[in-house]
Amino acid sequence: MFWRKIIKYWKSILVVSAIAYVSLWREMNVSLLPPIDSIDKWIHGLMYLILTFVLYWDCQHSSLSHGWTLGITIVFPILYGGFIEIMQEKYYSPRTGDWADWFADCIGVAIGIGICMIIHRWYARRMAQ
Repeated sequence: MFWRKIIKYWKSILVVSAIAYVSLWREMNVSLLPPIDSIDKWIHGLMYLILTFVLYWDCQHSSLSHGWTLGITIVFPILYGGFIEIMQEKYYSPRTGDWADWFADCIGVAIGIGICMIIHRWYARRMAQ
């Protein structure tokens, strides 16, 4: 029973794992990033937008109600982003935790949930026709 639930969320687990790997990797070479102002904040926002979108998709295809789907899709990525920042600060030097990174994560979640809601409403209207 447990493994069936895990399998339903394999895409979300993959994205969560990828974010953890990239965020906690000690030897991150920032010089490989494009020379754009605040590029790391943009990347944070994009990672958490993708996580929100994939998690919403996985929850929609499980037996969860729409309210639970929204709750999980909003709360989990925000808490996870904060957890990653705390882990970076406490255990993964030279990486450092940064409130601005967490704020960028939250912005990505907000944009992601907005996109999900637009798609959900469009799909619901299309199915009602």
